[in-house]
Amino acid sequence: MGRVAVITAPNIGYRNTGMLTVDLAFESLRRRMDTGFDATWYTLHTPETVPLRDGVRGTEFPFRFHPLAEHLDTLRDHDAVVFWGDFLHTRHYLAQDATNRLLDFGFAADRDDARAQLNRALLFADQPDEVLARTVSYGGTILHNTQSDYEDKEYGPLFSRLVTRSHRMWVRDPLSAAKIAHLRRDRTTDHFGSDAALLSRPGDLGHLPATEWSRSVPDGGAIGVFLGARTPIPDWLPGFCQGLSDRLGAPLEWLPWFDREVPPAVSHIAARPGNPTVGDLVGVLPRYRLVVTDTYHLAVNSWGAGTPAVCVGAPEPTPKTHDDYLTLSDVKKHVFHMAYDATDFYLTTEEGYGQDLDRLVQLLEGGGAETVAVRIRDHADHSASSFIRTLTSLLDPPRPDPGP
Repeated sequence: MGRVAVITAPNIGYRNTGMLTVDLAFESLRRRMDTGFDATWYTLHTPETVPLRDGVRGTEFPFRFHPLAEHLDTLRDHDAVVFWGDFLHTRHYLAQDATNRLLDFGFAADRDDARAQLNRALLFADQPDEVLARTVSYGGTILHNTQSDYEDKEYGPLFSRLVTRSHRMWVRDPLSAAKIAHLRRDRTTDHFGSDAALLSRPGDLGHLPATEWSRSVPDGGAIGVFLGARTPIPDWLPGFCQGLSDRLGAPLEWLPWFDREVPPAVSHIAARPGNPTVGDLVGVLPRYRLVVTDTYHLAVNSWGAGTPAVCVGAPEPTPKTHDDYLTLSDVKKHVFHMAYDATDFYLTTEEGYGQDLDRLVQLLEGGGAETVAVRIRDHADHSASSFIRTLTSLLDPPRPDPGP
C-alpha cells in the first residue's frame, strides 16, 4: 500500500473550526478513492501544543499529527507528499504568523532561526528534487504575493524552486492560479482548485459525534449568525440581519463557530443552550435557511453544504501596517465570492442598504442562491477528480510495457 505525507497548517487546540474542516476533507477524499494508501500527518506544531477546545475533546479524528520539523527526513520515505490548504507558501505567512508562533511556543531561538526552520519545513530548502517531483499542493493560496516577495534573496529562489519543480499545484482562487501559471510557465494546466474544505461533500462529515444541539434545528427554520470574529460589526448590520429574518420568516440564531462570547452589537441574537461539538457545527449548516458571517471558512463550508452565506468584509483596498496579518485580510472572502459570481452575497461594511436586502431575498426565494451553490459544488467535484487522478498516478504509476 502506498504512503502519503500530508502537511497542513497548524491548528492549535483545534480552535479554528474551518481549518479542521480542511483537514477532515482530505480524509473525505481518501474514503472516495479507489486506490488505498496510508497517510501520515504533519504540521508545524501539533494541536496538543495547547489544551484542546471543549467541542473536540474526546473526538476520535481520523488523523494524528507529527511535528514537521522533527520528521523532515521521513518525507523521503513516502510515495507522495501533499501540501493541503492555507497560506503555507506565502512570504507574509512565513514572516508573520508562522515565525511568531514558533517564537511564542519556544520552538525557535530567534526570528532568523524560525525562518530557517520554515524554509526547510515549508519551502523544502533541503529536500532533493526527487521529493519535489512527487509533491503536490492543493487548496493553498498566494493571493497576497507580490514581485517584492520574489525579489527577497532568501524566499524568492526557494519559493520558485518549489513551485516549478513540484509535480502539480492547485490553488483555491483564480488570482493565485494565474500567478502559478506565470511562475510555472504553464498556460494550459488548470491550476484553479477549490478551497480544500469543499472536497467534503454533504454528509461526508456525518461520522463526527453530534448532539441534539444540531438535530433540534428545523430544516430551513433559522438563520445562523456568527459575526465579530474577523471584521468589526458596522452599525447597520444587526438591523440588516433582522430584516432578513423578517422577510424570510426565519429566526436569527447565534452559531458558535469559534469559542467566543456573543458580541454586544448582536447580543439580542439568542444562543441555543448546550455545548455543541464540531460535528454539531458542521452538521447544522445544511439545516439553516441562511448563514450570515464575517468568517471565511464558515462561508465556504456553508456554501459547500448547499446553504447560502451572506459574507461581510471591509472594503478594499484596506490600509495595511507592517504588523497586520495578511492571512486575516478580508480580500480572500471577496475573491472567493467573485470567483463563483456570488458577489451579490458579499457585503462590505459600508453597504447594507434596502436594495441589498431586496436583492438577497429575491435570490434566496427565486433560485439564484441555489444556482451559486451548485456552481461551487460542481467546481469542487471537478477539481477533486483532477487531484484524485494525479495522486493515484503517483501512488500507482503506470508500469512500462515489457514488450513481446
